[in-house]
Amino acid sequence: MDHRLFDAARSGDMTTVQLLLQEDPLLLDRFSMSSLENPLHVSAFSGQVVFTEEILRGKQDLALEPNQQGFTPLHIASASGKIEVVRALLRVGPNHVLCRLKDKDGSIPLHCAVQRGRIEVVKELVSSFPESLKEVNASFETPLHVAVKNNQVEATKLLLEEIKKRDMSPEILNMENREGNTILHLATLGKQLQASFFFFFTHHLHTSVGWF
Repeated sequence: MDHRLFDAARSGDMTTVQLLLQEDPLLLDRFSMSSLENPLHVSAFSGQVVFTEEILRGKQDLALEPNQQGFTPLHIASASGKIEVVRALLRVGPNHVLCRLKDKDGSIPLHCAVQRGRIEVVKELVSSFPESLKEVNASFETPLHVAVKNNQVEATKLLLEEIKKRDMSPEILNMENREGNTILHLATLGKQLQASFFFFFTHHLHTSVGWF
């Protein structure tokens, strides 16, 4: 593949992109269904929004394709906190497909955003597809499991609020991961949450599902 396109994806060089597509109108088709990185993977990591939008106009299907690690462009943009790229990808939809695509560990983009504490991305993903709050990875962990496990306090707060607002509390808060741990088990036995936040967390569980 022409390395110039990947260089342009990193730098956002739109002149080069347009020249390459004029030279070879089928250039983007050659990435389709490959196991290699496509230009969207690179622009997602680099945060090049205009480049991303241009590629999506030429070949929307590239947004669905994983790289060798199983990451789609939305996984990469979500983990990297590139909120404008996330929005550009979600605009091409359908969101119920993009937001549910899983990497090799079974994680969806919301898992990735939560793990890194990308709060604005978490808000965008949940707003675009609320059902992603219920999705589990290969370890049967919901995004809330991942937030607690990684001591992402702000992400945990946000997810708890979204779960309660959408009347999903009993279902999600009682879900067990592969080891049989609920969210409360992780928070208490694993001592993952900051002490200053623990009261908020347990109070929410009490008012939502009647624990304690």
